[in-house]
Amino acid sequence: MSSPVVLINVFEVPAGTEHAFVAWWQKSSEVLKQEPGFIDAQLHRSLKPGARFQFINIAHWETAAALDMARTRNADILETLAEGKGTPALYEIA
Repeated sequence: MSSPVVLINVFEVPAGTEHAFVAWWQKSSEVLKQEPGFIDAQLHRSLKPGARFQFINIAHWETAAALDMARTRNADILETLAEGKGTPALYEIA
């Protein structure tokens, strides 16, 4: 049995759009929580105003394939982020 994968997605969010971003993340995460292979997710906010990455999403999935399938099935929702840019990457415990 393989170990879960960790999705770390850092977000650059323009000043003044933070509330809209959080609403988008909440909506997206509610949908993804229903997908097979989802374990958990938490959104972290920088304590430093003006940090390059104001938000970081850390999520755990059973497999990379489960995450890929979830992203594909929910592309219409995930692509509705109007302001900001995410940079997702998968990790494993070293």
